[in-house]
Amino acid sequence: MYTGVLDLSAYRVLILNTHPEYWSEGMYWTVKQWVFERGGRLLYLGGNGINCKVEFLDDGTRMRCLNNWPAGFESRFHGQVESEANLLGVRYTDPGAMTVAPYEVTDADHWVFAGTGLQRGDRFGVRTLHERYGDGASGHETDKISPSSPKNIVLLAKGLNPDDGGAHLTLFETTNGGAVFSAGSITYASALLCDPATSQITANVLHRFLGEPGR
Repeated sequence: MYTGVLDLSAYRVLILNTHPEYWSEGMYWTVKQWVFERGGRLLYLGGNGINCKVEFLDDGTRMRCLNNWPAGFESRFHGQVESEANLLGVRYTDPGAMTVAPYEVTDADHWVFAGTGLQRGDRFGVRTLHERYGDGASGHETDKISPSSPKNIVLLAKGLNPDDGGAHLTLFETTNGGAVFSAGSITYASALLCDPATSQITANVLHRFLGEPGR
């Protein structure tokens, strides 16, 4: 568990995976400052992230979840701190929950799709290793762009889940060199080993965020 005490200045990239739902306020502000003020790069490869604030009761072995979700707020975390979309670019909504589907490309000219051969309207994330709901890298719980998202956020692809519930694959950059890539889906990571396009997209982002030559 990341409790906010890790010295992020020693790292160029932080990866959040699968279902990082419960965060303390200190954890949130530590990561947000690192991204927006110190040029950190964040890969959010999960869904329903930073949705609920927690308080640690001792050295991190016990915590209290603040589960109240006030009307008019984007999440439980929004009701206590601010919307997680300010950092992740996306936030969880109920449509699409407990369903799975592939993503559909919306911005094929973006560098994240280099080497994939994908065109606008093509689908990826068709195959996964997820055993609960089946194939579809957009699924289980999905996040979308909201009014709290950074204004320069780019929608790269969108899950085809029913009721307009597909995850939004997004990226935005900060003025200080930081950047955030969000998959917005719990099942995204389960496609990395068996869906070539999903793997290539993620590799493109990781290499670019690490500042590797030629990327």
